[in-house]
Amino acid sequence: MPTADVLSTSSPYLGHGNDPTAFKKAYNPTHPGLLEVRFEDGDFQSRAVAMKNYKKGETIADMSAATPSGSVRYSTVQVTEKDHIELNSDLVFCNHSCDPSVRFDVSAPAPPNVSKPGSSWRIVAERDIREGEALTFFYPSTEWDMSQPFNCTCDGGSKCLGYVQGAKHLDSSILQKYFLNAHILRLKVAQLRTQKKDTEAEELERSAILS
Repeated sequence: MPTADVLSTSSPYLGHGNDPTAFKKAYNPTHPGLLEVRFEDGDFQSRAVAMKNYKKGETIADMSAATPSGSVRYSTVQVTEKDHIELNSDLVFCNHSCDPSVRFDVSAPAPPNVSKPGSSWRIVAERDIREGEALTFFYPSTEWDMSQPFNCTCDGGSKCLGYVQGAKHLDSSILQKYFLNAHILRLKVAQLRTQKKDTEAEELERSAILS
């Protein structure tokens, strides 16, 4: 059983495309026809957007370009209790939202070919998405304990958490409202059981099965 003190540490998140001019000049879309990056001035302003309409539950892209990461930084995604990957694609521009449009589903077992661990991992529409809409996901669905938490400025309205620092720091009642990857669910259940909150752990497990 995983221990609840496993950390997902990361380097400071400096934002995507702080100098967008350089990015634009060298930009070569990694998922043409599916999604593209809109480069904007300022921290956290550049973003991935849909190039077509998607239906809820539709797979938008896989993570076949991903590679295991020897270090943890703003661009990596946590895929197990201790492992992280680099996306190596425009998917890195999918920013956080407390009312996400997509989910990063990394719960499927990685294939034997470690050079492409993400071929079975998918970006899936959480709801119907319109062409031009930003592709965002809920960071705590993959990240357990972020060493560089941040003040959220998403457009999630009343759903906005205000401060994002990983699933470790969220009440189970909040996490029940979201898709969670298997490693996050295991870590949270272990944490709750350590805190003698068995009922909450069972409720979280049940809600995850239904999501």
